[in-house]
Amino acid sequence: MLNRREILTMGGIAGLALSRRLWVADAAAADASGHDALAQALDAFVAQYLDDWNVPGLTLALVDRSGVRRLATYGVERLDLELPLEANRLFQIGSISKSFVALCLMQLRDEGKLDLAAPIAHYLPWLRIDSTFEPLTVHHLMTHSAGLPDGALWPVDASVRHRPRIPPGQQFHYCNMGWQALGDLIELLDGRLLGASLRARILEPLGMRDTSPITDFGMRARLATSYWPKFGDRPYARDGLLSEAPSIIATDGAGCVSSTAADMARYLKMLVDGGLGPTGPLVSADGFARFSAPHIPAGEFGAGARYGYGIVVDQLDGHRRLRHTGGMVSFASALEVDLDGGFGVFVSVN
Repeated sequence: MLNRREILTMGGIAGLALSRRLWVADAAAADASGHDALAQALDAFVAQYLDDWNVPGLTLALVDRSGVRRLATYGVERLDLELPLEANRLFQIGSISKSFVALCLMQLRDEGKLDLAAPIAHYLPWLRIDSTFEPLTVHHLMTHSAGLPDGALWPVDASVRHRPRIPPGQQFHYCNMGWQALGDLIELLDGRLLGASLRARILEPLGMRDTSPITDFGMRARLATSYWPKFGDRPYARDGLLSEAPSIIATDGAGCVSSTAADMARYLKMLVDGGLGPTGPLVSADGFARFSAPHIPAGEFGAGARYGYGIVVDQLDGHRRLRHTGGMVSFASALEVDLDGGFGVFVSVN
């Protein structure tokens, strides 16, 4: 059994054991500045990818500093009907949501409501953390450097206490539990539920009207139909049979957002522009600089990778790059932004 980030790194996305026709629905035509050739090569690559890995469908957004360069959906949504994937379907973006949460926290810092260096216990004294080391700060949680084990933030057993294994700030260890606590922190400081904060602070300013800030049963009808292995009692072969995945609820800061490619293009454009939205800065220049700074080595994401605030920071061909993956029960997503080249991509599969 591989964890979700290993699966994403390998490109091993579960699929179906039958051949099928490739549908491409392009919602944004490429222009004459070289993107036509890119689109043709990309379509050919995606067709091969879907066939090699037996992926039902894929949604894609490409942007540069001038705007959206390509929105496209490939493959099918319903395997039984060979129903083409439509551009307005929501995909669960998983841990890419952490960057949304981080930007909310940076806004609260800009407003003087949050000190990133303050102990988390200063804001959330009821957290069940029992540490013999120096206090865990908001910064430690945002950089996965708190030394905490991963797990449920609120275990059923009220006697359970979370104990850091190493002093904070020394080592990267991916911890969804810490981001659950950061979602609680936003609710406390902003005086509303996390979903409401994400909508007001991120989605509405960027015009992401189709995005759901939380994943629950109420928006199930808007989600792309998605699949997981039909048999859970054996290792999965990439040509194994699939069945429709069950509904889930995801409402915490570790991975709650569901979005479309068009809305993720708006999010990418903001990142490419250094935090600038269509009506003004989403965060201060200092806030975006801290968000995108390489705070701690994060080898789990590859050689030379470091973690910022809810985003991976590294270099590719001499260019500064922001990136993150998101793995859910039946969706896998990736986001990458070339800050120096001014180009961004989002992709997700069902």
